[in-house]
Amino acid sequence: MRYGLGDFLVNALLTFSLPVFRRLSPKSLTLMAKIMGAIVFFCVKKYRERVINNLSVAFGEEKNIDEIKTLAKEVFFHFTLTPLEAVYVMANTPPFEESILKIRIKGKEHLEAALAKKKGVIALGAHLGAFTLLGMRLAVEGYSFNFMINQKTFPTLWKRLNAHQEIVGQKILSPKPPTTSIKKSLNCLRRNEILYLIADEQQIHGGLPVPFFGKTAYTPPGPAIFSLKTGAPILPMFVVREKGIPQTLFIWSPIEIELTSYEKKNTELLTAKFTKVIEDIVRQYPSQWSWLNRRWRLPRQIRVKGSLDMGNRGG
Repeated sequence: MRYGLGDFLVNALLTFSLPVFRRLSPKSLTLMAKIMGAIVFFCVKKYRERVINNLSVAFGEEKNIDEIKTLAKEVFFHFTLTPLEAVYVMANTPPFEESILKIRIKGKEHLEAALAKKKGVIALGAHLGAFTLLGMRLAVEGYSFNFMINQKTFPTLWKRLNAHQEIVGQKILSPKPPTTSIKKSLNCLRRNEILYLIADEQQIHGGLPVPFFGKTAYTPPGPAIFSLKTGAPILPMFVVREKGIPQTLFIWSPIEIELTSYEKKNTELLTAKFTKVIEDIVRQYPSQWSWLNRRWRLPRQIRVKGSLDMGNRGG
């Protein structure tokens, strides 16, 4: 199997790590992330340059290169902390680890009002802060939570992680195969549950071109499509850290647009609007967003077409 050896090694590492993480405090976890993040920043040139380049695209007119490099170091700290948090919580549940219970929830009234409509809720997320803990925190409150995430690599590991997620009250859905994924997602909303969709990465196929930090970014329209089809409101939700510790789960008011007579136009408008919301939260907490994604890279078919057009004009 393609991921056989990697799957085995990652599972072995997880098994070895769990007893160690049971002995760590949240502050020790933060210190570990700082050390590991610094090592990755200085040793992995490819990722360091990508993060610095992406930050320059977004903040080049606002920050000088020294400020951008300092911010990049903080990005690697938070990027490293995210998987460590997931292992830490897995090692310390059940029952729920104390750090989960300490996360404050602001804007819970928006969620209650949305669920009262009985059409389900689309939780709009991003790779920002302690995003992997969001579902666990809401599960503590008794909400039915479904997390859409790619599981194509390391199948044995994902089977193990899925079993843990069910213990803590959330269900992980795979985006593939698409027909099954769509059916399960719609069923979640029909049951008036929360469907968590992360929509802040470059979409290779089927993405819509919308502005993100002033440049075109091909964005997954899934939240908009599901919302327009079912009437489920889109509520932005983010867990942000303070000094490396998850502190607050923000639940924002529903994202709304003035509907037109055209379904495609409505999807484009709603996708652009929720992308602007993600940009706003990234601007507030830039070090807590993962800047490793090639967010502004054009899909291959468009790059090829552009090259052919230039070649034709040159000839």
